Amino acid sequence: MKTILLLTVSASVLLGGCVSKNKYDQAVAQTEITRAELAKKELLLGERNGIIQQSSAELEQRKDDIAKLKVEIAQLIQLDKSLKGEHRVRIGELQRRLVQLEAAQRAAEWRAQIYKDLTLKLKKQIDDGDLELVIRQGRMVLQLPDDVLFDSGRTELKPAGKEALAAIATVLATMPGRQFQVSGHTDNVPINNARFASNWELSSGRALRVVHYLVGQGVSESVLSAAGYSETDPIATNATPDGRKKNRRTEITLQPNIDELVEIPE
Repeated sequence: MKTILLLTVSASVLLGGCVSKNKYDQAVAQTEITRAELAKKELLLGERNGIIQQSSAELEQRKDDIAKLKVEIAQLIQLDKSLKGEHRVRIGELQRRLVQLEAAQRAAEWRAQIYKDLTLKLKKQIDDGDLELVIRQGRMVLQLPDDVLFDSGRTELKPAGKEALAAIATVLATMPGRQFQVSGHTDNVPINNARFASNWELSSGRALRVVHYLVGQGVSESVLSAAGYSETDPIATNATPDGRKKNRRTEITLQPNIDELVEIPE
């Protein structure tokens, strides 16, 4: 009887130890996951702050350039009076440059303000990793990972994707007159799916699916366009799993208006 009791107690202690160790291991694993998520959020925050700081620095530089140009024009005008018009051509060139610089300044201020507004309005989705706001080729781009929007090889939107797009639609609907291009992108792995002949069809189908959903959420179809790029516009290497994952994405690009396409002369 004593032996049986001892064995029972020992087994209970051992089982208790196993349960405690399992809980400890789970806690450690969860801590590591949380730590990784925090590190990723800090990295994204740093990137956003870097873009904002860079925009602020560029705005300040443009203000300095404009101020210096105004001084130079004023000095030339004064000098021109004494030289009876010899500097009029140069003054005209500088005045045209001033007009263009001021137009570029207004466009840059608009872009900086829009970036801040989008970052604030879509903060939850950005913090959750459902999208990123980046600058590509001088344009603001909302990047959504495909694993948020779609299952592999599919074009049907997942619930998390619909939630993210609904939030984006609310913001886009407040920007009348602005054009948006929705583009689908894939990695370089050929699709093995009877529904799609290639990644061209898949990327185009996904872009169209997003456009239709945005229209259903209140965005005017007249401001939307869709494009599929397949693997032709990567943002990372396709030689690694992480790089291929980054390339599988959907982008919503804010198209610049004509008055924002200002050419600044040298």
